[in-house]
Amino acid sequence: MKLKQASQSFQAQCLLAVSLIVFSACEAEAVDFATEIEPILQAHCLDCHGPEEQESQFRLDRLAPLLSGGNSGEPAVVPGKPDESFLLKLIRHAEPGMEMPPGESLPKGEIELIERWIGEGAMTPESYGPAKTEVDLTHWAFQPVKRPQAKGIDEFVRRKLTGNGLTQSPAAERRVLVRRLYLVMLGIPPTPEQVEAFVTDESEDAWQTLVETVLASSHYGERGATFWLDLVRFGETHGYEMNRERPTAWPYRDWIIHSLNDDKPYDEFVRQQIAGDALGADVATGFLVAGPVDQVQGSDPQLRQAQRMNELDDMINTTGTAFLGLTTGCARCHNHKFDPISQRDYYAMQAVFAGVQHGDRELPPSPEIKQQLAANEAEIAELTDRLKKFILQEDLNQRPPVNAKRNEEVFEKRKARFIRFTIERTTGGEGCIDELEIHAEGTNVALASRGAKATSSGDFVHPKHQLTHINDGRHGNDRSWIVDSAQGGWVQIELDAPAVIDRVVWGRDREGQYADRLPIEYRIESAMEANQWELLSSSADREVFAGGKPSGPEYQFSKFSDAEATQGRAWLKRLQSAREERKELEKSTRVYAGRFSQPGPTHRLYRGEPEAKREQVAPDAIEVFTSLNLAFDASERERRLALATWIASKDNPLTARVIVNRLWQFHFGTGIVDTPSDFGLNGSPPSHPELLDWLASELMDQDWSLKHIHRLILNSDTWRQSNRPNVDAMRADATSRLLWRYPPRRLEAEAIRDSILAVTGVLDLEKVGGPGFSPFEVEMENVRHYHAKKTFGPEDWRRMIYMTKVRQEREQVFGAFDCPDASMVVPKRSRSTTPLQALNLLNSPFVMQQAELFARRLERESETRSQQITLAWQLCFQRDPTEEELADSQTFIQQEGIQQFTRAMLNANEFVFVP
Repeated sequence: MKLKQASQSFQAQCLLAVSLIVFSACEAEAVDFATEIEPILQAHCLDCHGPEEQESQFRLDRLAPLLSGGNSGEPAVVPGKPDESFLLKLIRHAEPGMEMPPGESLPKGEIELIERWIGEGAMTPESYGPAKTEVDLTHWAFQPVKRPQAKGIDEFVRRKLTGNGLTQSPAAERRVLVRRLYLVMLGIPPTPEQVEAFVTDESEDAWQTLVETVLASSHYGERGATFWLDLVRFGETHGYEMNRERPTAWPYRDWIIHSLNDDKPYDEFVRQQIAGDALGADVATGFLVAGPVDQVQGSDPQLRQAQRMNELDDMINTTGTAFLGLTTGCARCHNHKFDPISQRDYYAMQAVFAGVQHGDRELPPSPEIKQQLAANEAEIAELTDRLKKFILQEDLNQRPPVNAKRNEEVFEKRKARFIRFTIERTTGGEGCIDELEIHAEGTNVALASRGAKATSSGDFVHPKHQLTHINDGRHGNDRSWIVDSAQGGWVQIELDAPAVIDRVVWGRDREGQYADRLPIEYRIESAMEANQWELLSSSADREVFAGGKPSGPEYQFSKFSDAEATQGRAWLKRLQSAREERKELEKSTRVYAGRFSQPGPTHRLYRGEPEAKREQVAPDAIEVFTSLNLAFDASERERRLALATWIASKDNPLTARVIVNRLWQFHFGTGIVDTPSDFGLNGSPPSHPELLDWLASELMDQDWSLKHIHRLILNSDTWRQSNRPNVDAMRADATSRLLWRYPPRRLEAEAIRDSILAVTGVLDLEKVGGPGFSPFEVEMENVRHYHAKKTFGPEDWRRMIYMTKVRQEREQVFGAFDCPDASMVVPKRSRSTTPLQALNLLNSPFVMQQAELFARRLERESETRSQQITLAWQLCFQRDPTEEELADSQTFIQQEGIQQFTRAMLNANEFVFVP
């Protein structure tokens, strides 16, 4: 019996051993792709992701897309790492809305088999191709710029015309040419005197001389800046729901005008707008933050994160379209569907801009501003001293009580590294300060952008009230700091380097909306070494707080003689004016050009979702073109400077082509590439590709001079052609795309308005730059409301480039002429024709006023009716009227009056068209 049991036990053990051997052998055998995996893919996947159709640009029968994952940007298969392989998530139906295959999922056994195959290295046969596909860069715009052989612009244009059975038109007459030149290049018509001077100039180089005169005009920059500001979405309000003013944005507009007038080399023009803070052009970085920004920052962290992603997307997309002619923003959620821009490229560019924040930046005052500040402060000190004798004795040594908007602490100059503001008592609740300024020689050295660091005894936790706001250069309740205790506390600024300071400025809310939480008992101390404090100022010498309105000492002029009282009141009035002047001088050192700080890590985001972080990416450009070779922790400034240097490089195949194409569009209404901000595969091919490359070569060879390109175009026969139609040519090329004639077009809104003001004689060409004029009356609520002005005066008669650009609103009259909304990038203005345009020009109060001013000018400058009509024709159309036009005009004036005549002249088609 025992022997039998032993025998059975032995047999069982043998069977177990054999089973284990067989099982181990099966487990060790690798998954065979051809017999086990490929049949699954063919049965369930290749109809949509195979050779005939590739939804989301994703193929499963080639190794490269199998690994990369198509448009999603997610690696579909990561060999050896099933958990990181997006394909498994799809076939497990773990990605809502992206279940593959749609409907029922694969059988569990097939999913496990695919998982094993990936874990074993995801081997495929040679027929599946290489692991990485070489990017096709044969597209014309991605090729290096090569200089074609030709004598100039006209040779390229004539070749194309000849190939299409066309010829160029004869030259336009001189009066047409001078009118065209001034309208295109300066946006205003020439005066009758300027026309006659050119028409009667018999010198061989008369035209070339006139071109140089126009290029040297300061109005050239004003004209060109109009279109650049369209391109970079420049506005002087923030947009979105609140749409509040951005009063320090205008210096960027002026910088563009001056740069164009000075013919700043275009490569430097590009670099400075991306990294001007590193290149001695701080104002230029206004480009980065020229777009809209949502001021309503909610308490939901996810919403704030999404808002931040939108801000960065605006910077990335504008940089790509403006300088490179590539729609980089399309790669935010997936690989670009047309161009070789991966989602990883997009987030590498996001890492470049991740340290840029919207906001003002305080710049070092210019020598002129420094001098004015010093003189202003000396005047205030002198006037204050003179007025002392008029102050009540009990108030003589007392400063005014604190107020919520602005408080200034002036003390003897003191060298300091640390400054501490200690709150001892408030009007109620935890103390709040919206900005702590520390001044040294007129410069606020407390700013974080200047390297100053803020610390505190404790911070009230709220998204609107943060320690970083105490020295970010921005004002208002939404940018304030609150101490964490109602019993008080302190906030401290450590300067980047010791400085000789003489003034501290602070407030609860500079915008004047809130007066609660106001510190009314406080002290301000300084130190060279931490914790070795010396008192600078305090509330001890202030009058007792009693309501918070700004006040001052009480002056008793009645106790003095009439002469002394009159003198005292004059001094007081001048003191008040001097204080206002100081505020304006301080504003002049601030510009809306962004604030910079070292960013944290940047991750690629799956489908662009802020919460769906994938791998970390280093700051970089577009991989197929270059690598910036930057470390993950590269400094914020180094990132932007590296990107700017690549964009402005002669080796970049896009930058020079894009800008010369924009200049061609500026002259002829349509570019050589008629999709000026999309040179990618989805854009239009160039009508004259060799000409485009020749112009790009000329630009780079001539130190990136934009005026050189203008000069070449203006002196060409192509530009100087007549605009007369030709029936046969119109059949072959109705839009004049091949340039068999100069294409006539309607002027833009700005040029129409400026031309009206020019011919009526009220255009102010002397007042240039600085804060603009507004076409609106503004309801100063929390959310701004803009209403069109009803009356107009000399302050409204500047060039339209200086009109404040309000987002989401259009100027009442000329906004109808396709003025773009500054909330978006506009590379090419549309040209619509609507009844509202005609009605605005005919009946608006503005044009009616100008028609009256025009009539007065004609009567003032000419004696007879015939002379008045002739002058009107010369001013408006740069020619004399024909006999028939003269007779018709005289009849019209007799019936309707001269003002109706001038009104009709300003509404003529000839007046608003480039001939």
